[in-house]
Amino acid sequence: MVMKKKPMKKKGMARGGAMKKKGMARGGAKMPMSKDPKTGKMVPAFAMDGKGKMAKGGMMKKKGMAKGGMKKGYAAGGMTVGQLRAAAKAKGYKIMKG
Repeated sequence: MVMKKKPMKKKGMARGGAMKKKGMARGGAKMPMSKDPKTGKMVPAFAMDGKGKMAKGGMMKKKGMAKGGMKKGYAAGGMTVGQLRAAAKAKGYKIMKG
């Protein structure tokens, strides 16, 4: 039995259709609006909370490695050398220097 090859489908503009809209051109998200009691105008809901646009602006808090890498305490399981020695002594382990 001989298999027949299907003709290739045309794609995109070759098909004759318009290009797909991208991003906000599609319509974007609808902004929740509410009526401003002072002016009587419709304004975005987030503008009604009484806080400025930049109320929580500024730089982000540093996390993890951005703080400057791992500290000695983390490397020893969250304990300082002194704490580690005390814990080992309590369990009866002998610590060798070296």
